[in-house]
Amino acid sequence: MQLSSRTIRWTSLFLSGAALGAVSFGAVAAIRGSAIFPDVVEGSYYDEAVGEMYSAGVIKGYSNGNFGPNDFVTRGQVAVMMQRLRDDILGSGGAQSSSRSSSSSSSSSSSSSSSSEYNEFGAFRFTSDSFSIPETVSSFTVSVEREGGTDGAVSVKYSVKSGTATSGDDFVAVDQSTLSFTDGQASRTFTISLKDDEIGEGSETVLIELSAPTGDATLGSPSTATLTILDNEAPSSGGSSSSSSSSAMSGAGTLGFSALSYEVRENSAAATITVLRTDGSSGQVDVSYATSNNTAQSGTEYTATNGTLTFASGETSKTFTVPIIDDTAVDGKKILTLTLSAPSGGAVLGVTPVSLNIADNEIGSFGTGSFMFSHSEFDGTEGSGIATVTVNRVGGTLHTASVSYATSNGSAGPGLDYTTTNGTLTFAPGEQSKSFTVPIIKDSFNDSGEYFTVSLSSPTAGSSLNNPNTAQVNVYE
Repeated sequence: MQLSSRTIRWTSLFLSGAALGAVSFGAVAAIRGSAIFPDVVEGSYYDEAVGEMYSAGVIKGYSNGNFGPNDFVTRGQVAVMMQRLRDDILGSGGAQSSSRSSSSSSSSSSSSSSSSEYNEFGAFRFTSDSFSIPETVSSFTVSVEREGGTDGAVSVKYSVKSGTATSGDDFVAVDQSTLSFTDGQASRTFTISLKDDEIGEGSETVLIELSAPTGDATLGSPSTATLTILDNEAPSSGGSSSSSSSSAMSGAGTLGFSALSYEVRENSAAATITVLRTDGSSGQVDVSYATSNNTAQSGTEYTATNGTLTFASGETSKTFTVPIIDDTAVDGKKILTLTLSAPSGGAVLGVTPVSLNIADNEIGSFGTGSFMFSHSEFDGTEGSGIATVTVNRVGGTLHTASVSYATSNGSAGPGLDYTTTNGTLTFAPGEQSKSFTVPIIKDSFNDSGEYFTVSLSSPTAGSSLNNPNTAQVNVYE
């Protein structure tokens, strides 16, 4: 068999990570393997490959926390890796069912800009092409991933402009602002400032765009996204918009998922998903829920589910289940999307959509897991007033487990640049990702670029800490 130079290059990435399972490069969160496993040498030729494949759920380490970069792989593992290489990188269909072939083609199409050509300088992309957030939230943090390589210092411009939302009234527009990435840096964030009003005008949209990459970096896919601002006021019908706003927020409440993502083992009968009602619980409200395919296919990996949850007055929590279909194939993690819609009774939407990850029980362990930050750096701005920090639970989500978090000083000072924050995040079984916020204080000094530190501690229920468990939060004006 003859392989092209590009095939050999991608094969080396797979072999260095002992990858078992389907590849979905467009959904990979960029993080280096050395930040996860103590025996992966920082800056080694396989450092980035191990991190990307771990973030995609394709590879896992040993139970002692090591990766074993110099361990041998079996012929069976190599066969699986080469099959995924052929199907997902080279676009060859192979002997698969029509549903899997369709999924592979769709995946290849949607991520062609970012994964068909390896670029050592990276390709910039958003994590999704659509986001939604309640109007009552003062800011929204957007992640920009540098996919592929991370060689050299590069930058990309971003813009935030009107769709159906009005700049100045609903959000603060941004025109061609620059995000700079240092050598080796794989992810940055920026914040969109939002403005609440008392007008029942329905949900509105904001357009987000990436452009003008420098330093031989390119644009990946998606490089454009839509942010939907969910109106918290019921449409006006003779009453004042002020009173309807009060009813929605202090009365009916906000309906959202209990976590940013969930995980379930493939040989579990079903995943139980929790929807919470916060910011009020007066009156009866309804919300619709539905599943949709991502890399997981309904009928093959799970059973498509939809329905309506009804919250009686005073009720704050409801659940629904998603049936999971087990197989004997070594095919890696599969992902489906969970979405809430159509809230009634004056309620508004909160956290939605989210992902449900189906862990392949043919590979890896599945236990209580460990806690780590999603990135080693986060950003907050004085204009938005908050920094949002995300904590992931990796390596298993069995049982309820919690982890404590706290801020500590860097060059930024508590009470001057940020508010000291500490607390505990509790993850129910199956919950995989949660976040907390740190208030940022606006001052009159030109002191942009200061930072403070956040750290994790005291994991419970047999869970542990993974790397990174400390992170830097940069404060910008």
